[in-house]
Amino acid sequence: MARQLLIAAGLGEWRAVVLDAGAAVELHVERGDRAEAGSIHLGRVRQLVPALGAALVDIGADRPVFLPQSEFAPRGKLLHEGERVVVQIRREAQGGKAARVTMKAPPALTAAAEGWSNVLDRAARLDPPARLHPIATFAAALAGVLPAAPDHIFVDDPAAIIDIHTAFPGAGAEQRPEAEWPIELDAVFAEALAETLTLPGGGRAHFEATRAGVMIDIDSGTPETGSPEQTGLAANVAAAALVAQQIRLRNLGGGIVVDFVGLDGRAARQRVRSAVADALASDPVGPRILGWTRLGHLELVRPRRGRPLAEALLERRPDGALVKTAVTIAYEVLRALRREARAQPGRQWRLVVAPEVAATLSGSAASAVRRAEERFARKIAIEGEQGCERERFEILAL
Repeated sequence: MARQLLIAAGLGEWRAVVLDAGAAVELHVERGDRAEAGSIHLGRVRQLVPALGAALVDIGADRPVFLPQSEFAPRGKLLHEGERVVVQIRREAQGGKAARVTMKAPPALTAAAEGWSNVLDRAARLDPPARLHPIATFAAALAGVLPAAPDHIFVDDPAAIIDIHTAFPGAGAEQRPEAEWPIELDAVFAEALAETLTLPGGGRAHFEATRAGVMIDIDSGTPETGSPEQTGLAANVAAAALVAQQIRLRNLGGGIVVDFVGLDGRAARQRVRSAVADALASDPVGPRILGWTRLGHLELVRPRRGRPLAEALLERRPDGALVKTAVTIAYEVLRALRREARAQPGRQWRLVVAPEVAATLSGSAASAVRRAEERFARKIAIEGEQGCERERFEILAL
């Protein structure tokens, strides 16, 4: 079956899902607010850090990017604070760590006719910080993070097709309403953000990401029949497929430790390891199984590729609970508003939201609100209601 990409092209945020053989295998969120791996930027050296053998470079992001001395070009070059540099993102910022960059020319561009020279020509005409390549569109950013190009693309907004054709020249693209998609996008995202999921047979899998790595805990539940050994093995084998699926959907990277239900005997452990290996085989990033620890945990490592899904959409409260950010809710409100406006064209709208969501809609998401007003040819009233919970909102037709 063809590899498909489904895009919900919202106002200020695109959400996308990759389907392989009809199943969701990857989720992506693009807001035009990040420097994705592979993108090229004109920056300025903010600080030299001799103790780390690196330079910190300002490319206009929330924090400077990290340029190791081994990535200077030409090799042995000495940089100076304030100097202009052209850098490419090798690893995105995530988990509190700065993005890592290189000054070495990308092979794909140097091999392309005039590709790298065009980038340098643009850099010569601009003041840092500036993005040089690819041109900043949601479609280009999405194309930059996909490990493989889709065969066909469905998008819910026909206005996005031109950008999609430019970013994915080899893929067919057409408009298809989200209601006609083979999966429910919101449900897939909700599952990939949940801390606990139910396993077939009644067990549970709990996911917890920390700075040091990712912990996944498997619980067998309380089945009414079967021996403890059979119950544990069945839960672990069922969990293997779900763990592999969720690692990819959540874009988890680095060290991953899975605490399976305790097993006695090498044969049972080998069966679980084989089930995990089979389930991970289709992941293009290439995760590796390191083996069992002395505590009976299975260790994996998956190369980091972009930011984890939860990092794009969630934040941790002081009490430790993960909640959707105000920005995430703001774009959820705009997606819901677009659906309402399609159902009731020509109406004026008032959004009643939590104060921090109202601040976001008037601040970082203000350009998306303006585009909505242009599209609907109506002003949108935004009301921040004191005491309103962050995830609660109302869309009122006036």
